[in-house]
Amino acid sequence: MGPADRVPFPLLAQVPRELRGVILDFRWDLARLHALDLPAREVATEELAWHLPLPFWAADGAPFQVSPMQVMRDPARYADQWRRTLDADLDIPLDCRIGQGGRLTILDGVHRLLKATASGRRTVEVRVLSDADLDRIAVPRESS
Repeated sequence: MGPADRVPFPLLAQVPRELRGVILDFRWDLARLHALDLPAREVATEELAWHLPLPFWAADGAPFQVSPMQVMRDPARYADQWRRTLDADLDIPLDCRIGQGGRLTILDGVHRLLKATASGRRTVEVRVLSDADLDRIAVPRESS
């Protein structure tokens, strides 16, 4: 499967500039991601901290409104996201890919990163997907 065979991300037109190149531009399947057998390694939370000011999360029914940093600074205002953060399981590695500029970019695990940061953890475990792994998690276009 190549990029032309992937279902485009349905909210692509709404993705803010600062998230372009960070979130994938195609739909992918979380179950397929979790099924990948990939090694995990320790990474400094500081290396991933650049994600925290980005507006990944929805608020008031609108996507891309709230950053993890905003949630951490005002957990009462963003109670749903804060609850998801507190419930995040830090025993599950974050799933990342190598993004722009060669930096690790989180696909799944921003709530876990926020929990690790809020609790003072210096490292988290990550799994790094290859380009071939991205093809394995992509939702394919239906053939006609």
